[in-house]
Amino acid sequence: MSYLFNTFLYQPIINVLVLLYNTVAFGDLGVAIIILTVFVRLCLAPMYHKMLHQQAIIQKTRPELLKIQEEHKEDKEKQTLLMMELYKKHKINPFYTFLVLLIQLPVLWALFKAFTSGLNGKIAEVLYPFISNPGEFNHIAFGTLDLNERSVLLIALTAAAQFIQTKLSSPATKDPKTPMPSGNVMGVMLALFTIFILWGLPSAVAVYWLTTTLFSMGQQFVCNKSIKNAELKGNNN
Repeated sequence: MSYLFNTFLYQPIINVLVLLYNTVAFGDLGVAIIILTVFVRLCLAPMYHKMLHQQAIIQKTRPELLKIQEEHKEDKEKQTLLMMELYKKHKINPFYTFLVLLIQLPVLWALFKAFTSGLNGKIAEVLYPFISNPGEFNHIAFGTLDLNERSVLLIALTAAAQFIQTKLSSPATKDPKTPMPSGNVMGVMLALFTIFILWGLPSAVAVYWLTTTLFSMGQQFVCNKSIKNAELKGNNN
């Protein structure tokens, strides 16, 4: 398993990162990390788009789900049957989000390993023959940011972006049983989790996290807009 991970994920990612560092990033490791992150997200974009689309539909069908749960709370079998019929009606796979998260975990771990242990300059054994070894990386990104050190400002920006992205993916609900919009609660929790994780990690990981979060925000905005346009088209028809 370790061989497969290193051969098909970690090694290609570290080689692409070094190639970007040597060429289009002009020796700026921060720029190389941003370009690599965008490239990876573009490769995963179709899968993410389908996941976001399904999550948005689940949000809109939430009142129907709550009604089913309330009316059939004593009959769990019928409740489950009606919920599955609702999912089928709206073409929702309730396990798709979990599947997407499961698939992306090895990719995220490979990126994390590349941004931490892979940036110490000792990468000759994993580089392809046609990739030039840059020796020691210049860890000063954008002229000011030390990618080996913690950046409180970058962590704060990443946490704020995480909060906004969560708000975009979790529209406020008017359900009277919910005292506070779920997007606010989840957004705060994920923002705090982001701070907790990044506090002990080098800024290289924070650059990746901020970039992928901003990409998610853009993808969520596009998804929300496409769903809204589809609803308007349906209403006009």
